[in-house]
Amino acid sequence: MKKPTIILLTGLSIMLTACNKIPKECEQSWEHIADMAKKSGIPDDAIETQKKEFERNVQEMPKDKAIEVCNAQNSIFGMVKQLQ
Repeated sequence: MKKPTIILLTGLSIMLTACNKIPKECEQSWEHIADMAKKSGIPDDAIETQKKEFERNVQEMPKDKAIEVCNAQNSIFGMVKQLQ
């Protein structure tokens, strides 16, 4: 379960977006990612490293694109939670 989660975290962080400040939608998306990582047993230091990468990727993209991507991710996380 750890390897797929790491792959998911990396993929999601690469997809992300934003501006100088991380949009609320992306903060929510990160909370879902971090929660899933913790439940999968990923060490806190690895999660923190991934968070920095996530934030960097978010800041490299336009704010509207970041919000769009994060909203899509939040929808996916919502569906996953319903299946659990």
